[in-house]
Amino acid sequence: MLDRLSMSVGELDAQRLQDRFAGVDVSRIADVVPRRPARFGGEIRSQHRSAADGRPLLRVAVSDGTGTALVVFTGRSRIRGFEVGRAVLFEGVGRREGDRLVVLNPAYTLLS
Repeated sequence: MLDRLSMSVGELDAQRLQDRFAGVDVSRIADVVPRRPARFGGEIRSQHRSAADGRPLLRVAVSDGTGTALVVFTGRSRIRGFEVGRAVLFEGVGRREGDRLVVLNPAYTLLS
């Protein structure tokens, strides 16, 4: 209890997310190796829709408490069930851009 009182809100949220995905067979976002197939999970933090050159594009920021991933879906402006706070598993090949993992058009599974 004393440990929790000394933690910042950001640290508490990171711990909550790590606990949420404990026991699920996924890699931590911080541990995903670029350019290798990976399966990771996270909680949707934000979504941004845009149309690049007239084609729809959906960007979804996902966090698991160890890092943040940007998941990009080309040709889609929305995905039913994707909402802030929803837990999702992703499978795909990513790359690093700074301290963020970026994955294009991954397979996904919505969690309750």
